[in-house]
Amino acid sequence: MDFHGIHLPDKNEPTTPGKKLSEGRNANVYEWGDDRVIKLFKASYPTDKVTEEYYNALAVKRLDFKKAEVLELKKTEFGFGIVFKKITGENMLDYILRTGDLKGAALQLTELQKSINRCKFDVLKAEGLDTAHGQLRKHMLASKKADSDATKEMLRFLGTMKEGDSLCHGNLHPDNVMLTDDGPVALSASGYCLGFPLYDVAKTFFLIGYTQIPGEDRNKNENCSCPTCRGISNMEERKEFGRYYLDAMGKTATQIGGYLSMIIAGM
Repeated sequence: MDFHGIHLPDKNEPTTPGKKLSEGRNANVYEWGDDRVIKLFKASYPTDKVTEEYYNALAVKRLDFKKAEVLELKKTEFGFGIVFKKITGENMLDYILRTGDLKGAALQLTELQKSINRCKFDVLKAEGLDTAHGQLRKHMLASKKADSDATKEMLRFLGTMKEGDSLCHGNLHPDNVMLTDDGPVALSASGYCLGFPLYDVAKTFFLIGYTQIPGEDRNKNENCSCPTCRGISNMEERKEFGRYYLDAMGKTATQIGGYLSMIIAGM
């Protein structure tokens, strides 16, 4: 595969990752010099997904919302990685675990998401971004329930729906947000797509209430009851966070119900 855009290390650049800053399902983030970080992908993660995330980050780089600034795609002896400008702040999940401030976090998550969804332009379709409908269709067809009557009916319904032209993050949850002095900043470019904001709200609501947030198991210690080890595992806390989030977005569970059903069917 041709990895257009990769920059091999030179004598003026780091060749070894520094301190590990975060750990995810598909990649870990490390310091990369004084003012940069590198998101190093695990060997099991498909290389085409790495380049897809890189080009997604490039496609939204000029848009007017706060996000991690992508710098380059690299091939290192430790694997493929994407280099970003370093952000100074606190991860939103860490903030929640430290303070328990679900309402405050929900308000900041909403502020960021609305700024993303306000971005609209068709030219991105020529720059390689997927559509929300394309993501939903792909996930439903790949799911274990793809042959069920319910999923087939949802696929037919999806085919009748108009596609939106708003930018959606597609993977916005507390572990993908950095809180800074200038406001919340979006991390991860893996899920960017074009669609209706309602899809993005449904996806974030799903990630809050239906899945384990990737960073929740960091420093997990079953014998410890502190917030960091406990995570947001309590379903009542999740439901409360989801309610704060939907209220701040000005949406209801009924409004996102159709998209939410299709997202769940794609799992």
